[in-house]
Amino acid sequence: MHTKLGEHLRFYRDSIAASYSQMLFSNSSWLAVFVILASFIDPFTGLSGLICTFATIIFAQLLGLNPLTIKCGTYGYNSLLVGLAMGVFFKLSAPFIVMLILAAFLTLILTVSFASLVTTYKVPFLSLPFIISIWLLLLSSRSLGALQLSERSIYSFNELWNIGGATLVHLYEKTNSWGIPKLVSLYLKSLGAIFFQYNIISGLLIMIGLLIYSRIAFSLSLIGFFTGYLFCYFLKGNISELEYSYIGFNYILTSIALGGYFFIASPRSYLLALFSAPIVGLLISALGNLVGVFQLPQYSLSFSLVVILIIFTLNNRYFYRNLLFVQYQESSPEKNLYSYVNSLERFKNDTYFHIHLPFFGQWFISQGHEGNITHKGEWRYAWDFVVTDETQKTFRLPGEQLSDFYCYNLPILAPCSGYVITLVDNIEDNAIGDVNLGDNWGNSIILKHGDTLYSKISHIKAASFKVKVGDYVKKGEILATCGNSGRSPEPHIHFQLQATPFVGAKTLKYPIAYFVSKQNNEFKFHSFDYPKEGQQICRTSPTSLLTEAFHFVPGMIMEFEQKKGDKKSRVKWEVFVDINNLTYIYCYETKSVAYFVNNETLHYFTSFKGDNKSLLYYFYLASNKILLSYFQGMTVEDKLPIQGFYSGGIKVIQDFIAPFSIFLKVDYSSTFKEIDDLQNPQKIKIASNTSVKVGERVIRKLDFELEMEKNRISKILIKDKDKWIEAVCIGS
Repeated sequence: MHTKLGEHLRFYRDSIAASYSQMLFSNSSWLAVFVILASFIDPFTGLSGLICTFATIIFAQLLGLNPLTIKCGTYGYNSLLVGLAMGVFFKLSAPFIVMLILAAFLTLILTVSFASLVTTYKVPFLSLPFIISIWLLLLSSRSLGALQLSERSIYSFNELWNIGGATLVHLYEKTNSWGIPKLVSLYLKSLGAIFFQYNIISGLLIMIGLLIYSRIAFSLSLIGFFTGYLFCYFLKGNISELEYSYIGFNYILTSIALGGYFFIASPRSYLLALFSAPIVGLLISALGNLVGVFQLPQYSLSFSLVVILIIFTLNNRYFYRNLLFVQYQESSPEKNLYSYVNSLERFKNDTYFHIHLPFFGQWFISQGHEGNITHKGEWRYAWDFVVTDETQKTFRLPGEQLSDFYCYNLPILAPCSGYVITLVDNIEDNAIGDVNLGDNWGNSIILKHGDTLYSKISHIKAASFKVKVGDYVKKGEILATCGNSGRSPEPHIHFQLQATPFVGAKTLKYPIAYFVSKQNNEFKFHSFDYPKEGQQICRTSPTSLLTEAFHFVPGMIMEFEQKKGDKKSRVKWEVFVDINNLTYIYCYETKSVAYFVNNETLHYFTSFKGDNKSLLYYFYLASNKILLSYFQGMTVEDKLPIQGFYSGGIKVIQDFIAPFSIFLKVDYSSTFKEIDDLQNPQKIKIASNTSVKVGERVIRKLDFELEMEKNRISKILIKDKDKWIEAVCIGS
């Protein structure tokens, strides 16, 4: 009973807090605290906003709306604005409370209706439900005699006296005598006006909350406001609109929205924010005259229209020009930016279709892109593969028969799943040294992977095909064997990607998703790279123990006994999948979450939320990127997002200049350390580390060791400075 009540109370708490922070494009509970305090400087206005928000959450639950959407504040923030506005306009009375409850329901149904804009037109609805709702309420109040207009905004000193007596009046007078420059005072009051609090104290609270929550959002608020003010000043606009109605918050919200929330913060997004401010100014002037005819306030209408129109316009771009939409919204300009930069580095050259090498084992590239023999002109983006021995010879002595060549009759694999579109067979293999110029490509197969992506493999052995035209083949499935047909003086595989399904079509430059090169007995991992002529390379073939150990499926439970010094504790994890089909590991003890991907070649984590001292966090760092194919001594490198690794002044400085330059970075590497049996491994050890850097200087290093045994992660060792942690799996 108590547990259920506690869950309900936490749900309402989180939903209300999110409704307040959403107004500044955030999900920060700390920012919500500052905003709530700011909204209660005028207690009656603040209380009206809170009641309306709470009523909306209850209505949303009764209507059966998505609890997650309710909890993130999507349905609440427009109702909050309506409640705050009504608190400014009307006196407290029983009819007012009834109207406030009805306003909550009206705003909710408008919000849900406008939410369809997000999916249909890919634009946000922002505060449009609030604008329409408050206009309808104000128009209807003219014929509802029970509602009494408030005079608090006119006789503010009387209201202050009624609320807090002489103390509050003196405090108000003191803030006005602080000697704050007029322009700064105007900026602060504009911040307060977002929540219908037209005073410096509210503005200061919101500014402090904004500064703590996001340095990028804070800098954008300054850019937006002062650009808008300068526009009004130089064009001799109506400055009184800024000085008395504090409508300048439209500039602030527009700048934050476009500069760092909907778009990745960058010099271009800052320019967009800069140039949007005058457009907001034009709309403020135009709409002020238009709605003034009906004696209605415009509030945040200019901000909403400008942001929606710009996003709608940029949704129809043909070229992106580096002004990039935020794809996964983390409700923080910094987090959005750092995650994007990390993904850009991590998935550099990543492709929709993952093309793999078409063979098992280690092969040699006898001719690569722009090769001197036949890879010229339209056919320059191709590879020729052969098998060599330690002396770089492609054959056993005497090398006169096809069977003397190491690659002859070896299996050819599907580089990616797809359909067999074309198949050429029955061309006999050439004798060694001979070529068939009449059938240049020899026996060939073409697979369709996408509408404009095909792979072609040529010089195949006659009558060795295991598939036929129309078959659907999976990645890694055996197609045929290597031969010596066509223009081929000795057995080899010719492999290329192309945009059309024809034999002889021009080649397409397209990277190989994952492969390993070998030089001087050292292995190097490549992702989305182009194999080069003269390289010894091999396909990444999953190692059974690694594949099983990192095969985390929904419903799987892992339990560890954790030892920190003399202290022991038990930790329980479970694997889940969310509504977006994203898999994650959840820690019951710390409520932490680590999202991951397993694409059969790599296991890698994408994000972490929760306790940075938890075992799950250390596991997230230790196994951030693990290749599921074992190569002794090989190192896999990666970059991590910088969130959670830095604090204090250095992080503040980085946040301010992040859209222009990032000097903080976190490097990751994992190295294959030990295996007991390459053919049938029962135990594998991987060492990994995380290096936290300022520029190239390492300021912190974390070392890890992972042990895999009995098809699971059996042990995790962690060294963080002088602290050692050991976790042993006791059940999975």
